[in-house]
Amino acid sequence: METEKFPEIMDILTSEMALSETMKIQLRQMCIYARITGIDMENVRLRLHEEGFLPCTDKNGSKKALAKVYEYVACSF
Repeated sequence: METEKFPEIMDILTSEMALSETMKIQLRQMCIYARITGIDMENVRLRLHEEGFLPCTDKNGSKKALAKVYEYVACSF
């Protein structure tokens, strides 16, 4: 992911999820890790849409979506 897109993808993801402050920090850390390892978070976001995890309006749905983000980012190797 390009450095310029990092704040943009964070804003998009946080607007599509109901996140607590702790969950926002976790998402930010995953986005940073994805950027360092070359994972395109826009593709991850699109996969979450295709699978029905996004958008979500409650914290339970957001927890599931955040777990999927972790799965795609941390388990991508």
